[in-house]
Amino acid sequence: MNKFELYHPIFTDHFLLDWLTMSKVKDVFELRNDAVIAEQSGRQIDQSIEETTKYVNNMMRLVMNNEALIWGISTKESHDFLGSFCIWNFDRDEKSVSIRFEILRDQQRKGVMQEVLTRMTIFCFEELGLNKIKATLLKDNVATSSLLDRAGFSVDSARTTDETITYELTQN
Repeated sequence: MNKFELYHPIFTDHFLLDWLTMSKVKDVFELRNDAVIAEQSGRQIDQSIEETTKYVNNMMRLVMNNEALIWGISTKESHDFLGSFCIWNFDRDEKSVSIRFEILRDQQRKGVMQEVLTRMTIFCFEELGLNKIKATLLKDNVATSSLLDRAGFSVDSARTTDETITYELTQN
């Protein structure tokens, strides 16, 4: 695997994934301050732009230390910020990772994440040489469950709890 800092930008047909530091902090704050998105993701909201700045800096530190990858998602045309995509929890023995992603509420159900997720699964398998991708989410997150189902992920019942459900996709 290359140094993680080299894995940008990544393109899909309609979207650009680039380091979160390339996005405006106020846009990332809008995403991280949204109570509904935070609840769906099982995290606390950022109360201030300073908290968001610390989050972005911490995540980019993980990228530079080859511990995680995170990108801001924007449109190719206007470069409007739409959300984020993260690859983390690398298990080098199992050749697996976890993913998580968030999209601004006004951009949900428009096919953004379907296109991004398709591209990023190819990236994980072909570029990173992984065998398995996992995603854990709250059981009531129906939209993400449906997205993962459509993308070919299946439920890993051994890792599912009363509150969360874990999906996985293995390379064929």
